[in-house]
Amino acid sequence: MVIVPGVEKTNQSVYLPHHAVTREDKSTSKVRVVFDASCKNGNDISLNDNLMTGPTLQPELRHLITSWRNHPVCLIADIVKMYRMVRVAEEDCDCQRILWRDNCEEEIRDYKLLTVTFGTSSAPYLAVKALNQVAIDHKDKYPTAAKRVATDFYMDDLMTGCQTVQEGINLYKEMDGLLREGGFTLHKWSSNSEELLRMFNENQKGEKENKHLDIKLDNIVKILGLTWNRSRDEFQYSVKLPPLSEPVTKRRIISDVSRLFDPLGWIAPCVIKAKVFIQKLWIAGTEWDEEPPQKILEDWYTYRTELDHLTKFHMPRWLCTTLDDGLVELHGFSDASNIAYAAVVYLRVVSASGNVHLYSDNGTNFVGASRELRELFNAEGSTMIAEISSELATVGTSWHFIPPRAPNFGGLWEASRMLQDFWRRWSQEYLSSLLHRYKWGKQTPEAEVGDVVLVNEDDLPPMF
Repeated sequence: MVIVPGVEKTNQSVYLPHHAVTREDKSTSKVRVVFDASCKNGNDISLNDNLMTGPTLQPELRHLITSWRNHPVCLIADIVKMYRMVRVAEEDCDCQRILWRDNCEEEIRDYKLLTVTFGTSSAPYLAVKALNQVAIDHKDKYPTAAKRVATDFYMDDLMTGCQTVQEGINLYKEMDGLLREGGFTLHKWSSNSEELLRMFNENQKGEKENKHLDIKLDNIVKILGLTWNRSRDEFQYSVKLPPLSEPVTKRRIISDVSRLFDPLGWIAPCVIKAKVFIQKLWIAGTEWDEEPPQKILEDWYTYRTELDHLTKFHMPRWLCTTLDDGLVELHGFSDASNIAYAAVVYLRVVSASGNVHLYSDNGTNFVGASRELRELFNAEGSTMIAEISSELATVGTSWHFIPPRAPNFGGLWEASRMLQDFWRRWSQEYLSSLLHRYKWGKQTPEAEVGDVVLVNEDDLPPMF
C-alpha cells in the first residue's frame, strides 16, 4: 500500500474497515488482517454491492480430487500470498483505501491498497484470472504446465500428477518456471515419490517438510477436515470438535452440522445422520436459541462423541489407473429408505494383460457417493456418475459402464427401471457427445427492449 497524496484525498473513494484475526490452527501466519468490503456506508451500500464477482474459472473441488486420484505419482504445492501478487488497476485503488498508523502516538494517515485484497467479492476471480492469463501468455514456452493451470489448481493450491518420476521432475520445472513469469512463487512442494521429495527439499531448504495437505473449500475451521497423508498416500479425516458449551441450541447444532466436510461422499452414512438431526429439529418446532427435546439432545451428544472415530478412516488416493489399462469399469449402486436415499460409485480397473488392479479385496476402488433426504435418486445419481466419468476419462483408457443395481423395493421399482433405460441411452448416445452443447449450436434471436428475461447470478442462493 502507499500513502494517499493530499491532493488525491478528495477523489471519489471507498474506505475499508479492517481488523486482525488470530488462527491458532495455522502453522504459519497465525495473525492475519481481514478487510470488510461488505460494510455499508451511510447510503446503505457497500463496495461488494457494486462489484462484479466474475464467473467461476476453476473446477469443482470434487472434480479436481477425482482427477488427481488418476495419477500414480502426485505433486502438490501452493502459491505464496496469491492475492498480493496481483496488481489492481491504478484507477481502482481508491476503492481500497484504509486508515492506519503504526502506533497510537502517530497521526492517522490515509493509504490505498495496490493489490487484490481479501474481503472483496471479486478477489477470487481476479486472482485466478491472472493465473490463467500467465498460462495463456507463456503456453508456447511451457506447454505441459500451461494446460495444468486451468485444470489442476483450486485457488492457490496445486494438485497434479503424472505417470513416472521423470515426468514429475519435468512438470515441477515447467510449473515453477511458468508461474515465475507472472510473479507467482510456488512453495510447500510435496509428493508421494521419495525421489521427487528429495529434490523438493534440496530446492526449498529452510521450509518445513510438508507431510500433509489439508483439503478445504474456504478458510472456515471445519469440524471434519479432509487430509492427504503423504507418507501413506491416503486420505484421512481429522476431527476438530469445538468445546461443548451449554445450552445446546438448535442454532449451535445446525452450525456444527454445516461444518461437516465431505466433498466426495466418502462418509455419507455419517453426514446423512447429521442431516436427520436438522430434520428432527424442524419437525419438533424448536426455536433457534431454544434447547431441543431431551431425546434429540441425548442422540446429538452420542453422535458428537462418536465423530472422533472418523480419525480411523483412510482411503487410498490412487485409483490404480494407468495409460495402458485394457478396461476401466464404473459400477453404480443405488438404494433408498423412508428416511434417505443414496448412490455410490466404484471403479474396477483391468490391465491389458487381464490382471485386476485393486486396493481392496473385492477388486474395486471407491470413487464417490451422494446422499440426500427422502428424494428420488434418478437426477442426483446420474449427474454424479456423469461428472465422475468425465474426470476419470482423462486417463485415456477404454470404458465399460455397469448400470446401477435395481433396488428391490416396491415404491422405487418403476424409478429403477426408468434409470436403467436412462443408463442405456446415456452410455450409447450421450457419452459420445459430452462436449456438445445443443443450445449454443442453435441460433437464437437477441433480446430486445420489452422482452422479459431471467438473469441468474452465480453467487446468489438457489431460487433468488
